[in-house]
Amino acid sequence: MRLTRRALTGGLTLGLATTSLAVGRAWSAEPLAPEPAVIRGEAKAGGRTVAYRAVAAETVLPGPDGAPEATLFSTAYFAEGEDAAARPVTFFFNGGPGAATIDLREGLAPVHTRNAAGRGFRLADNPDTLIDASDLVFVDPGGIGYSRFLKPGVAARYWGVDEDARAVADFIAIWLKANGREASPKYLVGESYAGIRVGMVAERMARLPEPVRFDGVVLVSPSTGTRGAKDLAAAADPAVRALPSQAATALYYGKSAHAGAEPAVLAEAARGWAEGDYARALAKGETISPALSAKVARELSGYLGLPEAQILAADLRIPMDRFIRELLAEREARIGLSDARAHAPYFVTDVQRPPYDDPSTSPYTLTYNLTEAVEHLYRQVFGYRPLGPYVRLSYEANGGWNHEVEGGPRAMPLVFKELMAADPDLRVSLMLGCYDLNIPYAGPLNEYLAADLPSDRFAHRLFEAGHSIFSDPVGRRQASADLRTFVQAG
Repeated sequence: MRLTRRALTGGLTLGLATTSLAVGRAWSAEPLAPEPAVIRGEAKAGGRTVAYRAVAAETVLPGPDGAPEATLFSTAYFAEGEDAAARPVTFFFNGGPGAATIDLREGLAPVHTRNAAGRGFRLADNPDTLIDASDLVFVDPGGIGYSRFLKPGVAARYWGVDEDARAVADFIAIWLKANGREASPKYLVGESYAGIRVGMVAERMARLPEPVRFDGVVLVSPSTGTRGAKDLAAAADPAVRALPSQAATALYYGKSAHAGAEPAVLAEAARGWAEGDYARALAKGETISPALSAKVARELSGYLGLPEAQILAADLRIPMDRFIRELLAEREARIGLSDARAHAPYFVTDVQRPPYDDPSTSPYTLTYNLTEAVEHLYRQVFGYRPLGPYVRLSYEANGGWNHEVEGGPRAMPLVFKELMAADPDLRVSLMLGCYDLNIPYAGPLNEYLAADLPSDRFAHRLFEAGHSIFSDPVGRRQASADLRTFVQAG
């Protein structure tokens, strides 16, 4: 169908592209959850055309007394005309904690929002969707997105490491049974904090009386441990771990002494030096000689693009908050944490509340309000009638998150090591961006390598992208192809 041009309240103009969606609207006054809304369409993906059905719905979760307590909102995309039992299903989660699963849906759903000419947005078919290889389920955690609490005072049962894992595991179990997908190959994809979420969920579901096992887990720029978890890798110094990503960033801005190098290649060279000579120099502390300090400062200056004198004055450590402000200090601009290739003037970023002071977030990269665009997609295109607003990021959830874990802190690489030992079919893939200064890639890479996961079932790849790999046009295309191969290999 053709979506015509229209205006939202407040005068935002939408420039909408032609898509192949057939819209079916259905809702009721049901007090617990709106009736699911369904659309149908076609997508070109993986070299073929796939007819699909998409369902926006809230799944009601019971409390300890069995009474309805909360809903988790999800958007599920099903390929039509295929054997559902044999077809993979993949569950996606963004992080935060407290963030809706919006970046991954935008990156991999058959239709996503895009910048329009001038201001506003358009809906466009997504050439990088994974619908040809797997059914897709994008899930928002408790109190986020359109997920809601049905009783006062229950947020604490959802906002925490263990609490979140319980709710998500319950959702998956309910969803699989309701859709008759218990026998389907199953995958989890978690980005950022969801690197913890999917590990805790996989572990929890493997321990059920009737275990639910996953064929594969994909970790995108992941957090690697709960609060207090011990570092597995020897080179755990933050300055050492940050250097490879900072080196790629300085190269991007033409400030590196290694002009002409490939970003990922330079980043890996910097990682080798950082974990060797640099780490040993930092370990000397105050006993380091002036000659060695000068030598290390010269090397660092070549990688970081900052003056040697500045590095020496900082005792050979440039904290990340200084690096993002000082690399482009002559322009009076700071660079992005989520994607270091983005930058904006201080006078723009300094008046914004984190994380929106980051020039790589959507207020800087999009010509429209992403929350309003998502609300349009669900309310107008799907015809969904939510009973509350769309919460893209909950500061309340993030600030109130319970980071304590029953049994003590958990290192996710060791969690997956145990799961892979118990299940010889489980595979794990690690996707990292070299321009990610939020979770510099050397951290999760080193932690997972140190865990010594089975080499035939563990893979990792470094992309020329930031933290949200599937938000980057080139990174999305490459990572989507890798994800397709990963699922099809199972």
